[in-house]
Amino acid sequence: MKFGLYIRNAREKMGWTQPEAAEKIGIEQSYLSKLETGKSFPSEDIFSSLIDAYSIDVSDMSETLGSDELERLKEISAVRKVVLNKRSVQVSDFRRWLIMGLTFMMLGGACIGVSIVEINEQQYHYRSMGLLLKGESLDAYDIVLRASLLAPHQEAEKKAFFKRKSIMTDRIDEVTRISSSTRGSGYVETVEGGKRYFHLHTSREVQKYKEKRWFIVPGIMFLVGSFGCFLIGFRWK
Repeated sequence: MKFGLYIRNAREKMGWTQPEAAEKIGIEQSYLSKLETGKSFPSEDIFSSLIDAYSIDVSDMSETLGSDELERLKEISAVRKVVLNKRSVQVSDFRRWLIMGLTFMMLGGACIGVSIVEINEQQYHYRSMGLLLKGESLDAYDIVLRASLLAPHQEAEKKAFFKRKSIMTDRIDEVTRISSSTRGSGYVETVEGGKRYFHLHTSREVQKYKEKRWFIVPGIMFLVGSFGCFLIGFRWK
């Protein structure tokens, strides 16, 4: 709003004509007319008289007038004080939004970083062919893997070999254990009914994501919030 329109509205709110208002303010009607039409701006003394006559609150007026009008009135100490206070508040608000935006951005970046970081992990696969009964050696199931060409040549021993191989084949019940730390070439685990011998079958390096993928959701929310803070801060600056 223009300053001239503002004081005209203030005069009309008081229910005064221009001559009546000019008399109460202590200025000529022609000068008041120039003030209301924007052809002139008041000095500090005249401005004080206007404020007193119309009971104008300078703070409320500064919120209503446009920035160009306030710039023209900045030589008046009362207006300048209000404008400087207003700018100080705006700068303070801008800094507050800026700090908040930077904080949200750092939190968002940290959350997304945590959610996508990869870990290289060495995995060791240990395999047990089956249950070992009391008195059986740890390599009891090796006979299953032996080729028939390696069977004994003696007929009796050959029959015993194939019989034993058939029995152990029927007892095969493979179990695999995966460990992130080595347990050597093999280890024994006591189970119900006997024990199991787990031998190192293979080892390999795998890439694993941390179980914190859900951090990406608050990460995105923090980043969106940071952009919102920057937008509000710069629009209010």
